Amino acid sequence: MIDSVVNGLFVPLSLLYLSESSGASLVQVGTLLSVAGLLSLPLPLWIGGLVDRHGPKPIVLVAQLLQAAGLLEYLASRNGVTVLLAATVASLGQRAFWSSAFTLVSNLSDRDPVGHSRERWFGIIGSLRAAGYGVGAIVAGVTLSVKSGLMYRGTIGACACLLLAAGLLLSWGVPRSTTQPAQASRGEPSKEDRGNRGYRALWADRPYLALMALNTAFALCNVMLSVAFPPFVDRQLPSVTWAVGPLLAMNTVVQAVLQTSVVRLIRPLPRHTSLCLAGVLWASWACLTAGPLWMPRVLWVPCLVVAVLCYSAAQLVHSPVSNALSADAAPADLRGRYLAVFQYSFAIATVVAPLLFSLLFAVSSAAPWAILAALALVTVPGMLVLAPRLPESALVAGGAGRSRTI
Repeated sequence: MIDSVVNGLFVPLSLLYLSESSGASLVQVGTLLSVAGLLSLPLPLWIGGLVDRHGPKPIVLVAQLLQAAGLLEYLASRNGVTVLLAATVASLGQRAFWSSAFTLVSNLSDRDPVGHSRERWFGIIGSLRAAGYGVGAIVAGVTLSVKSGLMYRGTIGACACLLLAAGLLLSWGVPRSTTQPAQASRGEPSKEDRGNRGYRALWADRPYLALMALNTAFALCNVMLSVAFPPFVDRQLPSVTWAVGPLLAMNTVVQAVLQTSVVRLIRPLPRHTSLCLAGVLWASWACLTAGPLWMPRVLWVPCLVVAVLCYSAAQLVHSPVSNALSADAAPADLRGRYLAVFQYSFAIATVVAPLLFSLLFAVSSAAPWAILAALALVTVPGMLVLAPRLPESALVAGGAGRSRTI
């Protein structure tokens, strides 16, 4: 939750603060942040192996410290070089965090003495993340309204302190060994064997790679709300631009309040069925978002409200189920590598989304949503075809610790 608070707080401030502190233009700062993100892209391939060898806890801890160090470096940045250095350190920390945190949660859910489903664990995490982003965004809004350099620096310093506090909580509250004790009796491969297999097993695991490809389509739908929705409304529906903020806030509230309830509702469904439902909901969101282009003005806001609710429902279904499925479809002894690479689906979507939207929007205002709806619908037959090739136990919701071995 702390990590989400920091991201929700810092990201809206980053361009303005770094431009002011370094004297660079917004375009220059944006370019430097993008370069830093690209430099960190190969990191998950290395992080996955470290997680399998040493466990996820120390990697998550180092990731929090790297992010804190990057934020502290931002406070001292006075030119483009120091901005790039700070951004690279912070980006490495973020990439390491997302490449190891889900393995940590998966391993902890294996140890759940009550036997709660993996979806429930990821559902709670998703609810806390949404609440954290919401809190961070609210504080960022207040900070931006003050328009004070001192306020900006104080907020960034507070973010660094929060990350250090998160590191302390992790050190004291989470056991280092999160591997199931029964693994040894099941004949799990040794560390040396895991190292020898490495990523060769993953690259040969075509069903898992196909799952990652399908999740990239889901992830693209996921990121389009923040990337495409605001500029679309601003350019094509300018009289209701005021509604963008409340609609995004509504999505955050729905995520925070209803995530665990949705997990309970979908638990009886096979996981691939749940993901098909998410695809249909995201297709509905895309169609309804474009709907006001052919509607009278009085219906614009109601249509957009229903559209964002469809988006929220899709995200509530997809987030816990995709994380649980990716964890249980991975071999238990290579879970760190598998889940680290699985995060590339989100990284690719984040890189592709702005370019895809801008190119399609230049063709027509409805083109981005038509393509997105088609892409979301394609995931339905894709999941139905892929499901028989995945481990049967990974498709069953309601149980943790079912990861296969190969």
